[in-house]
Amino acid sequence: MSRLLSELIDLGQELVARGLVLGSGGNLSYRDGERMFITRSGALLHQLTPEDFLPVPLPQPYIRPEASPRPSTETPMHQAAYLARPEARVIVHCHPVNAIAWAMLGQPLPAVTPDFTLYLGTEVPSLPYFLPGSRALAGAIAQTLPQCPAALLGNHGVLVTGDTVAKARLRLFHIDETAAICLKAKAAGAFRPLQPSEIAEILAVYGQKTAH
Repeated sequence: MSRLLSELIDLGQELVARGLVLGSGGNLSYRDGERMFITRSGALLHQLTPEDFLPVPLPQPYIRPEASPRPSTETPMHQAAYLARPEARVIVHCHPVNAIAWAMLGQPLPAVTPDFTLYLGTEVPSLPYFLPGSRALAGAIAQTLPQCPAALLGNHGVLVTGDTVAKARLRLFHIDETAAICLKAKAAGAFRPLQPSEIAEILAVYGQKTAH
């Protein structure tokens, strides 16, 4: 088993332990050349084995097989994300409560901390609701991800990309943390994202390698 696959399996256990996904929700994948390997439909993220990752060609239109085991219903979304982010080797899709709640406002998730800025840029876009697994959702991801390595999915969850498992993991946790901060700040009437000049200063001092 490769190190990347081992790290993804460990991340699946952590996502469940943190309450970022329930039951058979969520899915993970990694890219290997012109193929991706994505968790099978119905897989439990805290009980993954290497056999739960099924190969799917990346550039070809996806036709879901009739026989089991079948790749996750979110396969078209993962395909679109890899094609939109050529550097991505890992994709994480799960259902963080704070991020879902923020996305219901219909607003991008803004940078409120330096770490968010370094890993995700000025904001993470928030998409409207699309049926999970649909071509419409995949199309929205294809249009959105060239500008940002992650997206909030309205009434659904979060999709995060990374060139390593560690980077995808940190991006996901920064999104969930920032959504919690923003919700609390709005409730308290003290909402203040980082300003453009402050973001520019952070990027000038600490560089943009981490963000993109």
